[in-house]
Amino acid sequence: MNEMSQSRLIWIGWIVIVALALWLRINDLEGRPIHADEATGARILAQKLESQSYRFDPQHFHGPLLSVVSAPIAVIRNENSWTELSLLTLRISPVIAGMLTVLAPLLWLRRFGGATTLAAAALLASSPLLVYYNRMFIHESWLLLFGILTLASLHRLAHKPSWFSASLTGLCIGLMFAAKETFAISIIAWAIAGTALLLINGRPDRSDCRTPTILFAAIAAIAFATSSFFYSDGFRNWLGVLDSVKTFFVYENTQGHEKPAGYYLHTLFWPKQALGIWWTEICILLLAAAALMRVVFQRSHNSLHLFLALATLVHFVIYSWIDYKTPWLMLLPWGHACLLAGLAFNKSQSLHPTLKTAFVGFLISTTIFQTHQSLHATGRYANDERNPYAYVPTSRNAEGIAYWLQQLNTMKDAPPLHPIAVIGKNYWPLPWYLREFESIGYWNEPHPELSKLPIIIAMPEQVSRCDALWKTSHQKFPKTLRTNVPVMLYLRKDIWNQWIHIPSP
Repeated sequence: MNEMSQSRLIWIGWIVIVALALWLRINDLEGRPIHADEATGARILAQKLESQSYRFDPQHFHGPLLSVVSAPIAVIRNENSWTELSLLTLRISPVIAGMLTVLAPLLWLRRFGGATTLAAAALLASSPLLVYYNRMFIHESWLLLFGILTLASLHRLAHKPSWFSASLTGLCIGLMFAAKETFAISIIAWAIAGTALLLINGRPDRSDCRTPTILFAAIAAIAFATSSFFYSDGFRNWLGVLDSVKTFFVYENTQGHEKPAGYYLHTLFWPKQALGIWWTEICILLLAAAALMRVVFQRSHNSLHLFLALATLVHFVIYSWIDYKTPWLMLLPWGHACLLAGLAFNKSQSLHPTLKTAFVGFLISTTIFQTHQSLHATGRYANDERNPYAYVPTSRNAEGIAYWLQQLNTMKDAPPLHPIAVIGKNYWPLPWYLREFESIGYWNEPHPELSKLPIIIAMPEQVSRCDALWKTSHQKFPKTLRTNVPVMLYLRKDIWNQWIHIPSP
């Protein structure tokens, strides 16, 4: 195959991969019920839209970048309040971040060529982990994007130090911080990987020369200024800058996310049969191992391979050591692994034709296998707790609560269905489904004076106390909010009797 034909084939491959990535991320984007974390993020976005201001909460929420980049999308779609926001509007933002991440390997095109960057893009495009969470309104898709961009700018900086490269690096790190405070884990992982690389390689060669200390100072200054802009709401609230630092000391993790050390290894690598298919992303690990083996066997001196391998490993070690675990925390570490796996195709023209064919065949098979998993993960099983990527999914019963209340509201001569009382804690995403109702109150514990309210919704820890207060005045029936989180609805009996066409006494 001549060079022109190979180049044409690679660009056709890019068109196919980009189309595949887009389809996997937008197909039936609104089909899955809103997740609790998405709903809390939507509330923050709505507050920004309604007040045109932002105040960062260092104890409970992550960085402001998600709401900042999502606000223009909401405005363009003419959704300017809590009640007007739609699930599609929320999820467009992470889809954009996911698509830009798939295109990000093009930043290495000159250095590593079309085959390598296309391979990395194919893995980023089809990874079930990335696909699933690129369709969810959470911070990690933007953290992943700016983490990958930071890697590209760091590589450029190491290869050819300049003020421009340092500025790009500082900007990307600042945007990572504005996305989520866990950016600090990546900074630690990169620092350890970079230090280890210097020790392994000894005196750096021309492509790995030490950048001047002044450039690192510039990176830190630009990163701080960038993150401060977002945390201070455009330098209008300087206390936000202090809060951004406080979050590392006062942030309160919610209970129930404690997992064993091997949780991420089991989720990503260990083959699991469920819902009629096998779930695993071990093929990316095998390609990453192949990339490292090529460096060792060919005795080539390519520091990016070693840096990505070390950084990925350190990320996994740190996140596995922390008790608090959720699948989406792996997005940025897994992005590292996909880039490293793509490097298995670096200088593929030097491979024996048979081996080259085997590598290409394995990549195509991996992309198809991962696409199959992604379709299952985001399709009819997107909300199934047996889906390894569906973490604490919202029950479709939650959607049914809002639909049922709307039906009650259409009854002829129906009494007002508000105010509605929600009793207990950890009730998200319930507020999203109740946002069309005018008056809703939230109480940690039940109070006798609430007995006249038409509708009371009790979280599981308060059901027994609510039963004692309202079992005679209200008709109760169970619903499910999230996996293993039942809720009890109490409907005042005069409304219940009217609903089932029984005259009130």
